[in-house]
Amino acid sequence: MVTMSSSTTLPNFDFVAPQLNENTNLPLLSAVLEGFVDGILVLSEDGTCVHSNQKGRALCRDLSDDNSANPLPACLTAMGKHLLESRELYPETLLVLTQEFTTQSGHQIRARIQWLEFPTIANSYLLVSLENKTRSAHASALLEAMQYNLTPRERAVWVLRRANRTYDEIAKELYITVNTVKRHLKSIYAKRKEVGDAMVN
Repeated sequence: MVTMSSSTTLPNFDFVAPQLNENTNLPLLSAVLEGFVDGILVLSEDGTCVHSNQKGRALCRDLSDDNSANPLPACLTAMGKHLLESRELYPETLLVLTQEFTTQSGHQIRARIQWLEFPTIANSYLLVSLENKTRSAHASALLEAMQYNLTPRERAVWVLRRANRTYDEIAKELYITVNTVKRHLKSIYAKRKEVGDAMVN
């Protein structure tokens, strides 16, 4: 089950079930797409998946309803439908639609869909990028932990805090008291201030 960050219910849209194709005539483009941190999908206007990188396929599985036979999640098919409709309403404007979703595993995913047009190709395509915000926040927290020279325990507290966990949740996960969480965070904020002051001077 995928929960959306907005309260609107998106209608179902019959995209053609995409064939997630590993082969491509453009090996360089394929290698570039595989190198992206985000999941990438390229869809034709009828919803057929022309290309997807490995991260894109993994995030689609994470976003899909377990009972769905279609590898493209319903939330993305609905976004594609809205983008196609926007072309009729605003033919001169190339819009970018953005929506955030929460997967069953609790990961925050930001989806962006936009037109992808090539001057030498008559057909238009939809470019879908999927960012795992939960993993991005985790990676940022680990980098900050190194920058602030945090202890292993402070690092564990900071990673959870940057994931928007409450003091109680951090305490339960790390088997420490809430007061210990507060003490660690006070130390972390002091170290952050030291680093910030050193950068200013």
